Amino acid sequence: MSEKALSFKEYLHLPEMKVALISLAHCVNDTYAAFLATFIPFIKDNLGLSYALASNFNVIVGLFHIVCQPVIGYMCDRIRRPVLMMIGPVLCGLGAVMVPNVHSYGGAIFFAGLWGFGSALYHPQGTGGVGYVSKPEYLTRSLTWFNIAGTLGTMLSPVIAVAAVKAMGYSGLLVTLIPALLLAPLIYFSMPFLREEEFADTRRKGFFRTIGALCKVLYPVWAVSLIRDLLFQCVRFFLPLKIAAQGGSLESVGTILFCLTLGSTLTMIPMGAIAKRFGSKRALQGSMLVSAAILSAAAFATNFSSIVLYILGISCIYSTLPLTVTIAQILAPTERSAASSIVMGLSWGFSNILVFPFGKLTDMLGLDATFIFLAILPLLGMPFFWASSFKKLED
Repeated sequence: MSEKALSFKEYLHLPEMKVALISLAHCVNDTYAAFLATFIPFIKDNLGLSYALASNFNVIVGLFHIVCQPVIGYMCDRIRRPVLMMIGPVLCGLGAVMVPNVHSYGGAIFFAGLWGFGSALYHPQGTGGVGYVSKPEYLTRSLTWFNIAGTLGTMLSPVIAVAAVKAMGYSGLLVTLIPALLLAPLIYFSMPFLREEEFADTRRKGFFRTIGALCKVLYPVWAVSLIRDLLFQCVRFFLPLKIAAQGGSLESVGTILFCLTLGSTLTMIPMGAIAKRFGSKRALQGSMLVSAAILSAAAFATNFSSIVLYILGISCIYSTLPLTVTIAQILAPTERSAASSIVMGLSWGFSNILVFPFGKLTDMLGLDATFIFLAILPLLGMPFFWASSFKKLED
């Protein structure tokens, strides 16, 4: 006798569908990720900003991630409803679409902060939620697709941004909020609770005790994530400025940002296979070494070949994003959201802030010198692979 067909409601409650919906929310949230990078040449010229002042947009976004994500991650491991992953993309999108629409530096900074706050709300619960609803044997695969969905959103971000502006002007960016508004009730309908009950041991731990214990275990993973995210942020921030300085159009900036994220998305799947074959530690080490070599070549190349090398170098290192999140959740199985907030949100926040000194460096020495410094960044991560946390993965 054939099995009874599932109703639509029962189908939405399957673990696979819950992972798919959380991943879709990640995609929607990150469709706003490249709005600032796409419009930064326009914003810089429109407001008459220096490179350092322009980089302050990244600083304010980073501060929200640093301050908010650990606290939000801690809370998400203790609440069961997916409220934050519902409202996060809406606030993130509202901030992103308003930054190029205001006519003062203070207003632009405010909405950049709202963008960062919304993103900080979504990511801890989204990443931790995948860990809670996924079948344990499929955790790595689920987190890989979750991160692919996010990078797909980032990849589409400049395309959507440019298309909306070309069709309706900068005010037309408000139309891009529709998917986030529609997705929120669907998430709640499919999973009013992320798990059946809370973990007893998480209720007994205070915030500082929890985060302190996690940082003690996860600091080497966080350091590697920080270097990777800083490299991605700086290249995504300064490359459009370099293209614009050479006479490139808004369309060329959007196309290159699209290709930059497309490469990162496509390489996540083979990187997962490489990690399975050689181990996560070796995969991370190899990606950082290869990335340093490619980006060094890109810094001294010219024109089209330089752009291609930057896309390859960033794709190589950024493809490790699912690996660091998986490692964090394996090392902290009852604190998945908090652990994810450290290796994703905290590293992302610090990387945004660290764009500022590179902006000062660019004001002093120029873009070419900045890209040379960026090329050697991956080498700074090598000592952290000797830490005990990475050694545990080999046991």
